[in-house]
Amino acid sequence: MKSAKEYRQIARESLKGNWGAAIGAVIVYDLMLGALCFTAVGSIVLGGALMCGLAYVFMMTIREKKVTFENLFEGFKKPGFSATIGLNVKMTIFILLWSMLFCIPGIIAVYKYSMAPYILMDHPEMTGGEAITASKNLMKGKKWKLFCVEFSFIGWCLLGALTFGIAYIWIAPYMQATCAAFYEDIKDEVGTTVAE
Repeated sequence: MKSAKEYRQIARESLKGNWGAAIGAVIVYDLMLGALCFTAVGSIVLGGALMCGLAYVFMMTIREKKVTFENLFEGFKKPGFSATIGLNVKMTIFILLWSMLFCIPGIIAVYKYSMAPYILMDHPEMTGGEAITASKNLMKGKKWKLFCVEFSFIGWCLLGALTFGIAYIWIAPYMQATCAAFYEDIKDEVGTTVAE
């Protein structure tokens, strides 16, 4: 596996020429998700498709494909809308249940299921539950590594706080692209995890 620095470098290289679409996708995603928080049903029904769409945007960015703002809505059609609902519902329930035990198990659960949106967009034949199982198996022995990759952004997050959140316009896409680079590095193991 690559270092956090290498994942960040891949992300930066991939974002060249794609910053506009990446920033636009993150802003619209955050606005729509924020609006959906006021209605539980809306969050359940649409949240998963948006989450998968955002994963798709940054997967395509890392793969150096042409990315457009419309790719954010790919989650509403590519894997099957019902699969994204199932993914969102199950991830939410599992993470909440683990979080009820204590904070740490909840955090571990977040990392355990973190690759599920990417997997579902890469394998649209899967159900949401299958993508979660594949993510759980794929992340065995890798959760700490992903945590370290994300923790490497601590300086950037402090900069975001110092700029009253303005810098997050660039930091958020950078972090998303780095996470997608992490998935791209380990995705070839998905085929072996589905059957487990």
